Amino acid sequence: MAFMGLPSVFQEEGVGRMLRFFGKGRGKKEKPKDEVDLLIERIEKFAPEKHRHEREMYYYNYRIMPSYLKPLLALLTALCQKERLGGDQSAFAEDLFFLLKAFYDLKDRLSMEEALKDEGLMRKYRELFLYFYDKREMLPLNRERLLESYLRFK
Repeated sequence: MAFMGLPSVFQEEGVGRMLRFFGKGRGKKEKPKDEVDLLIERIEKFAPEKHRHEREMYYYNYRIMPSYLKPLLALLTALCQKERLGGDQSAFAEDLFFLLKAFYDLKDRLSMEEALKDEGLMRKYRELFLYFYDKREMLPLNRERLLESYLRFK
């Protein structure tokens, strides 16, 4: 349907072309996904929806801080290995605790003995299982084996 005296861009089919020309009809361009985004997608496939906000607040949001990126990647990679919950649980618990300590203690101010006694870090370790696996019970830590491993790698 043509309107008298109006240019053809304002005709019905022309309006769509005009909007596309000015970018209003285009879909949003997605930014390329980085490694953290891919890990988060994997985690969100199995992690409980009810704790999504906590994961965002206490873990995922740290990706914008460059100093946290490397320990965050390591921690998220380990958390993606959900099948390890059914395997050697003490080794998995050690790995998670090491990575959690590295994430929250960037400057390595706490010794492993202090970290094992730190109530805040132990609470975060407990919450890790709740937020990512919906488990109220954390995997038990073999403190002697953990200290041995820590001293070997230190």
